[in-house]
Parts: sequence; C-alpha cells; structure tokens
Amino acid sequence: METLEKNQLEQLLEYENEDVLSRFLDLYNVTEGEARDILKETLKFLYISQIPGVFIPDDLLVIDEMWHNLILFTPEYHKFSQKYFSQYFHHIPARKQEKEDRRKSMDADPDKAKKAYLDKLEKLISVTYDHLGEDTVRKWFEEYPVKYSKEQLRILRK
Repeated sequence: METLEKNQLEQLLEYENEDVLSRFLDLYNVTEGEARDILKETLKFLYISQIPGVFIPDDLLVIDEMWHNLILFTPEYHKFSQKYFSQYFHHIPARKQEKEDRRKSMDADPDKAKKAYLDKLEKLISVTYDHLGEDTVRKWFEEYPVKYSKEQLRILRK
C-alpha cells in the first residue's frame, strides 16, 4: 500500500470555495448539498491521485466535472495546488496516442484489453478502499455510476 499523509486529507477536506460551488450549480440541476458533497469527493479523489495509476473512470465523471470546474478558477486553483500539494496539481487527459493505442489494443485482443482495464479499475478500487474506506468505495462505485452516469449528467445539465 502506498503511503499518503492522513493529515493532508483532513486539511484538503476543510477546503471550501463558494465560487466553484456556485458555478457548478449554474451548470447542473443539483442541490447545494449535492454540489458540496461532489466537491468533497473530488478533494478525496485528488488526494489519492498522488498515487501512480489512479485515473478517473467514466463512472466518476461527475468528479471530473467538478475538478474541471475548480480548475477554471485558475488563480485560486494555483493557490490551492501550492497549499495542498506544494506544486501545481495538473489534470492531464488521455492523449491522442493513448486513445489510439487503446483502440488498437481493443481491436487486436478485446479480452486482453478488457482485462487490462479491469486490472486498472481493481487497483483504483483497492487504493480508494485503503485510503478512503468502504463508504467511499460504495459511493463511487455503486451510487455514483447510477446517480451521475453520463446519461444522467446530460439530463442534469442546464
């Protein structure tokens, strides 16, 4: 199990930004309580993202959306990154070549490609469980895929 500083998580979870929440509420038809909860889950995700191999699967698209929203407040996000991570905390999407390689792998051997993805997902779930606990695993991998699926996010989008 990789090591993260527990007090870093506690400090991260104290972070609040009314502008980020307001903009998210302008974009999505969710309650303020839901938006606050999604921001909290995003902060938890950023915490474990310090571990190599952690990625955002489609089931956590709502967390990705909140992260994008946070990043748009660029000066504040820069200060946030410096304060909590001692550096700018980059959000790097899949590059064109990575997507092409994934497609080629899927075309060449769908079973092998699926197994590789499931292995990555298993690691993500394991890291989540080890660092954030069972409740977070249930929320992210049971509740969120239903409540905030791609289709559901399209419906919630204003």
